[in-house]
Amino acid sequence: MILPGPYFAPMLDSSLKDVGNAVVARERFFRCRPRNLDYLLRQRYEWMNGYIAGLTRVVEFGAGAGLSREYISNPKLILTDYETHPWIDMQADALNPPFGPESLDAIICSHMIHHLAFPAKFMRLAASMLRPGGYLLIQEVHCSLLLRVLMRVLKIEGWSYDVDVFNEDTATNNLADPWSGNNAVPDLLFTDTHEFSRRFPNLEIIRNELCECLVVLLAGGVTAHRRTLQLPEWILAATKRLDDGIAALLPSTFALGRRVVVRKAR
Repeated sequence: MILPGPYFAPMLDSSLKDVGNAVVARERFFRCRPRNLDYLLRQRYEWMNGYIAGLTRVVEFGAGAGLSREYISNPKLILTDYETHPWIDMQADALNPPFGPESLDAIICSHMIHHLAFPAKFMRLAASMLRPGGYLLIQEVHCSLLLRVLMRVLKIEGWSYDVDVFNEDTATNNLADPWSGNNAVPDLLFTDTHEFSRRFPNLEIIRNELCECLVVLLAGGVTAHRRTLQLPEWILAATKRLDDGIAALLPSTFALGRRVVVRKAR
């Protein structure tokens, strides 16, 4: 494997601006609503609407800048985050959540799971919080060659396959840095669907697809910032179609994202 790692970059070394700053990211988004970023976020969230239409208890963990509310149409969506902000409905630690057993219809996680120190613990907790038949909707990274190159060049986050992602007692991220990100975690969790089901017998992966490439590069970052030329909708749509082909033909090289739907057994 090329660039196998492990590799982790201190956040302060990043060449991107305002990395991880949800306040700055939200202010920038609503000040100019960049077309490229708006298009990317539509792709990351709007597919979830088909699973949560009409549900009454939908929670997003790690909502960050709170931009999901611009794309999720369910009015019952509850935004939670480890940090408190005016747009966050409830402060919540994903590894110590304030929701009881079978109290949620759906859980949304967008680029959050690879930041968790103990992702297997979160999966167990999600299985408890979800009602039978409930959904865990996940948009995550895919640790392709291109993503590893980008992390090296931009000096942001990192990856390590040398972790036991299913062990609740072994951290997959740097415990001293709550914002560290191990971008190998989603691959380790979701690539082998049979192993996932064996580890979490009441959860089933019903959708698992790789996506995204050029659209991510054009967006200029979500909670980071890099200048990029803003493109018209038709070019972005054409780029997305190209991305679909790239992700299908050369996923281990170019695909930067992963969509996963997990359903709790009825």
